[in-house]
Amino acid sequence: MKERKLSKNQIAEIRARLMQDGTTFKCYGHSFKVSKTEFPSSDIDPIYAIGRDEGLFGPRMNVNKFGPTCVTVYTFDMLGNRTSGKFRYDLIEFENKEA
Repeated sequence: MKERKLSKNQIAEIRARLMQDGTTFKCYGHSFKVSKTEFPSSDIDPIYAIGRDEGLFGPRMNVNKFGPTCVTVYTFDMLGNRTSGKFRYDLIEFENKEA
């Protein structure tokens, strides 16, 4: 995969788009979709999840943080083992180019 050199403004734009509910993007040859869960109470931060666009019960990972170079995600398997992963901003390509 070819690496792109991104400016701080481009990283901020990518991060802002990833924080929107329903955003679809490609990374590592697969299509992913962002889901955002907000609560009516204002003191709880929204919860983000990134998953393959395979319907309601497709594989999903929770977002740990939106860092300076990548999005860190995690999930737990049936035995309670934590698995972590990263989506680097320079490898993300958005499905729709507008906005």
